[in-house]
Amino acid sequence: MPRILATLAEALQTPVSQVDVGRIVQTISYDKSLAAQCLRMANSALYRQRGDVSTVSEAVLTLGLWRIRDLVFSCTLPQMFASLKGVVPKEILWRHSLGTAILAEKLARDFAMARHDQVYVAGLLHDIGILINALLFPGDFREVMRESAKERAAISVAERRVLGFTHAESGRALAEAWKLPKEVADAIEFHHRPDDLKPDNEIALIVAFADQLCLANDVGYGYELRDEDKPDFPALWQVLVSRFPKANSAPASEYEVECSSTLAAAQALADQVFGRMPART
Repeated sequence: MPRILATLAEALQTPVSQVDVGRIVQTISYDKSLAAQCLRMANSALYRQRGDVSTVSEAVLTLGLWRIRDLVFSCTLPQMFASLKGVVPKEILWRHSLGTAILAEKLARDFAMARHDQVYVAGLLHDIGILINALLFPGDFREVMRESAKERAAISVAERRVLGFTHAESGRALAEAWKLPKEVADAIEFHHRPDDLKPDNEIALIVAFADQLCLANDVGYGYELRDEDKPDFPALWQVLVSRFPKANSAPASEYEVECSSTLAAAQALADQVFGRMPART
């Protein structure tokens, strides 16, 4: 795990009343690029509170420690894989991951858990295994991406055929190496098959739904899935309602508009963090 993430994770394992906020601010401030990105995110439409946030200290006090951890994860992880060129469309992947994280957190707040401080990170990291596979097996993974785009199929299908395992499994291995919470590791491993996880893990269910919702809105991997494989909101909504009774209180049509708006804001935030995507030709 990058040093700054390890430092934050260690700091946030202590009781809230004992957290050394000054140390967290100092740790982030040491990396000027990271601090600037965190401030850009803190001032985005998704996170802005009253007034502009101009310092890391203000960001921590305004947004809270867990939110700052989430922002640091969002800004730090893409830098780790900056050397991956031509193997996997990183900018596209991070947009999908950021969209999944933000949608997952919205869903958790609206319908699911009283505690949702791990949902964002689980959503952000759910596809981290794709980058691990591309890093360790670049030649094979080029073939995975070519086959996936050609067949307009899920990446995991080609991974199983070419590599013999999927990004969900390698992502789980990384989560355990980084000593991430078990709920997060489970969500990474089971985000394509949350029903296989017993007992139910609400984080995995929410991340799976957010992942599918991104794909339904063409925030995926740079190619469109086959029509028969592309999820649609009414079907996804029925699954959500069956698992989270609170969803019954929201009209499906209105909530679909809300989710689309949240995803649009997430993509605007991705433009700030990762740069704008070139127009499709």
